[in-house]
Amino acid sequence: MGHKIRLAVMGGGYWGKNLIRNFSTLEEVEVKLLCDLNEEALKDAKGLFPSLETSADIERIFQDDAVDGVVIVTPPSLHYQPAKKALTAGKHIFIEKPMAMSYQEGKKLVELADEKGKVLFVDETFLYDPALQVVKEMIDGGEMGKIYHVLLERLGIGRIRCESNVWWNSAPHDLSILRYLIKQEVRTVSLRAHAYLQDGIEDVALASLEMEDNISVSIHLSWFHPISTASLVIVGSKGAIFYEGRFKKRRVVLYRYHLGTPPTQRVQGVPTPNFIPIQSSVEREITDFGSEEPLRTSCLNFIMAIAEGIEPPTSGRNSLRTLKVLEAGEVSMRAGGKAISLEEIGP
Repeated sequence: MGHKIRLAVMGGGYWGKNLIRNFSTLEEVEVKLLCDLNEEALKDAKGLFPSLETSADIERIFQDDAVDGVVIVTPPSLHYQPAKKALTAGKHIFIEKPMAMSYQEGKKLVELADEKGKVLFVDETFLYDPALQVVKEMIDGGEMGKIYHVLLERLGIGRIRCESNVWWNSAPHDLSILRYLIKQEVRTVSLRAHAYLQDGIEDVALASLEMEDNISVSIHLSWFHPISTASLVIVGSKGAIFYEGRFKKRRVVLYRYHLGTPPTQRVQGVPTPNFIPIQSSVEREITDFGSEEPLRTSCLNFIMAIAEGIEPPTSGRNSLRTLKVLEAGEVSMRAGGKAISLEEIGP
């Protein structure tokens, strides 16, 4: 492609402006057009990016032959239709997570992208965090030994969505992280969720996942929480890893366990002493991961996928695994927390 990759952005809210800012730092990119039905959002964006063309006519994005790629930053329930139209029009797609609100819709987008020979890129930003790369290197290098349990918490991050629940808004981050770090597949999902702040829109969710090799996973999500965290704990046979993913609080800690000797004596059938002592110590703590935003790296990977044909870890095809778990969770929640096999969602 001889010219700069020209992008149109659909959605000029908080995250849309973040994406315009990051894409604008890339030499290979021209952010050409922003479309939003909210005139105030367009006016605000124009003030920040004076050279940006703005319009309330969403159809311009699909009709403009000068647009190479479309950045979709609409609410989750409004992802599928514009993505389908943009791919049909021959545009590359950068789409916020989740890429659709059902596994079958996601499959259709992946198939359409393949048919048109276009990039379908899902913005699972945390996969481009160098701190998470450190965690992956520890796991792949055998630092954990056999993985036993994973705990993911995304709590009190600061914004409460009004059109879709905490599972569909927050869990895509944690499920994409899980997919990226752990090679084993999820087998079943059990989800219970509660709506306290808005009727019919769950703001607290507790999920239990069973993975291959008997790995258990717990996910705790809440908008209604006083302490803000986006954390991960991985427990293995050789130790544990703690990861905090908030940009200015990023931290990776490697722990080692010190296990005592199991008791060998019994009194009236009860082990004596009736415990095994266990302690942990910090082997390594890392807090310096540079100043580059993971979002900028995500944007750069989208452009590399277009220019060089490199499939990113957040391609639509890879992200389908996340979407299948999301839908299984939704089915489980509506069934009162019943464990749902991923086989029930589809091939």
